[in-house]
Amino acid sequence: MSAGVAIEARNVTVDHHTTAGVVRALDNLDLDVEAGESLAIMGPSGCGKSTLLGLLAGLAVPDSGTVTIGSDTVTELSERDRVRFRRRNLGMVYQADNLLPHLTVEENVALQLSITGVKPGTGGWSSPTDVLSRLEIDDLATRLPDKLSGGQRQRAAVARAVVHRPAIMLADEPTGSLDTSSAKAVIELFLDVQREMGATLVMVTHDPAMAAHADRSMRLERPNGHTE
Repeated sequence: MSAGVAIEARNVTVDHHTTAGVVRALDNLDLDVEAGESLAIMGPSGCGKSTLLGLLAGLAVPDSGTVTIGSDTVTELSERDRVRFRRRNLGMVYQADNLLPHLTVEENVALQLSITGVKPGTGGWSSPTDVLSRLEIDDLATRLPDKLSGGQRQRAAVARAVVHRPAIMLADEPTGSLDTSSAKAVIELFLDVQREMGATLVMVTHDPAMAAHADRSMRLERPNGHTE
């Protein structure tokens, strides 16, 4: 991997086996993302955007090719080691906030610190409240998720994803369920925090307005022969 590159994918191919036959999701994909860069990935439905994000997260391995993040070739790790790698090095945000409904906002964020094994003030933010303040929702710390608006819930999800200061951020349609005003506010804060941390971000989005906030964007197309 070249100096300054945080994410490298080489010759990545993924086939999905369906009742209708084999569908190629990614075909010999190459990708480089610089350390600290924010990259927006766009493209039509079925072009492999979410498949690629899952590979970067170590949630799956390709049929062929390699994915390297930092000094780790993720595609060569065992499933258990990929889980450990993901917990310590990645922060993940999805369209659904996935907050635990029986925990307050602060408790949801604190739980993420516990899962990653990072103690406040050592590798992460000084406290869960600190990151909630940075996301401008510290006044909501004691509320349960069902008492929040969509934009507030997504800010809480971002806070949970960044509380351990991960080196890599992955986001799959992080503002897809929000109205335009809320989406703009969330993505701007999200990218501000990502840049403050010096983290590398790969974000899947269908919205050109959201992609425009990233440092760079790329478009995936369906591999030849792919059908809906």
